[in-house]
Amino acid sequence: MASGTRNIRMLISQDCFAFLADAMCEFSKKTARFQSLRATVQHACSRANSMDIARQDLDQFLAGRPVDGSIKVWLEVSPEWLDDYNAVRRRITEISGKPVQDKAVIPFVVHLAQVRGVF
Repeated sequence: MASGTRNIRMLISQDCFAFLADAMCEFSKKTARFQSLRATVQHACSRANSMDIARQDLDQFLAGRPVDGSIKVWLEVSPEWLDDYNAVRRRITEISGKPVQDKAVIPFVVHLAQVRGVF
């Protein structure tokens, strides 16, 4: 069981910010409720555990979408879904063969949810 809340602070690119905003919009339209970044990422993480993820998927996503930037984004990962988030983060690290920062994990998981029809 997760012990507490994790606060993630990221500096992301304009492109990455626009991508995440579009994903929140897409998820909001699907659910007919306004969705936050937290709700969008939480939903993607809960579904990612059952997805097949290849290193090629990660490499292709990161090559086509720069994540480093100057836009400040905060995400609170609460105890209810911290285990899901940590599991996805570990899995992506194993697939990549190197540590992966949250600012890459979060948009990649949302991307997977989009391309796999979760949103």
